Parts: sequence; C-alpha cells; structure tokens
Amino acid sequence: MQLALAVGVSQSAIAKWELGKTEPTASAIILLAAYFGESTDYLLGVID
Repeated sequence: MQLALAVGVSQSAIAKWELGKTEPTASAIILLAAYFGESTDYLLGVID
C-alpha cells in the first residue's frame, strides 16, 4: 500500500506489474526509482 501511495497508482496496478500483465508508465518508473533509491536504468535492467 505504501508503494502504491508513493507512486500514485492503485494496489491492483502494482499487482499487474508484478504479474507481468502490464508495465508501469515512464513517470511511474521515475517515481519507483526515487522510492527505492535506485536509478531508472537499474530498474529497467540496463545496468547491474
């Protein structure tokens, strides 16, 4: 729930991301990176 609030999406949207049914938007990826303290490249698998 905290992640959903931090990113501004529903919990069901996050569940769909986790299940591979949908993918987050670019703006959601930026917010996810900030939330986890990682780069967007890391989250996208561009760098290790």
